[in-house]
Amino acid sequence: MVNDPTSNPPVSAGNPDLKPTHAQNFDLLLEHYLKPVGLIQVGGFYKYLSDPIYTVTTTRTTPPYVGLVQNQPINGPHAHISGIEMSWQQQLRFLPGLLNGMGVRANYSYTASRAAFPQGFGRTDHPSLIRQAPNNWNLDVTYDKKGISARMGLTHNDAYLWSYGFQDGNLGGIKGPSGDTYLYPHTQVDAQVSYWIPRGHGLQAIVSMLNLNNEVFGFYNGSEQYPLQREYYNRTISAGLRWTLLREPK
Repeated sequence: MVNDPTSNPPVSAGNPDLKPTHAQNFDLLLEHYLKPVGLIQVGGFYKYLSDPIYTVTTTRTTPPYVGLVQNQPINGPHAHISGIEMSWQQQLRFLPGLLNGMGVRANYSYTASRAAFPQGFGRTDHPSLIRQAPNNWNLDVTYDKKGISARMGLTHNDAYLWSYGFQDGNLGGIKGPSGDTYLYPHTQVDAQVSYWIPRGHGLQAIVSMLNLNNEVFGFYNGSEQYPLQREYYNRTISAGLRWTLLREPK
């Protein structure tokens, strides 16, 4: 017998007793400026969340809709998130000749989080918070000189939790096919080059290139061997002209 979901649709219930989430934040940031133009930043943070909001799935036992699955937001007890972040950006004007138009921008962050579930949620573990990737970093090489402006960037995000779905006792455990839903790790290369056309009266030629390494996008349950969705976008290359109204300085 096949269960027809349209004959027994889930019920969404409100919660007039729902409390807003409050956060206590502690941040520390150190900065050092570089000559002639540059900056180094290092920092750390800790956030304690009280009354985080989760969605609980239960089966109704009171009228109306007895026996139907019910989704309802409720407050969890607490959660926390901590991490470090650092960045470096500098124009390399000490290089000789045309190379002194180069620049570098880099940043990195590491995040750790821990969620606690309320009674009746169906699980006793402490996973990370939703949409909190552990490692994230960006590296950009830039060039600005003689009317040329160029950027090439490398971006990375670790896999992270997209939605909670695991329940204690599920087949295969937390890493099995009934585990939580994750977004695949993602590393992408993008680039853009523009050139101010001489005597073009504000005319600029631009070429943009996205996802040069043809990185895929998708979701999986528990671990990457249980894919849910894989999306392939290939590379995107566009070219065009931009006209900017130039005004004489006063």
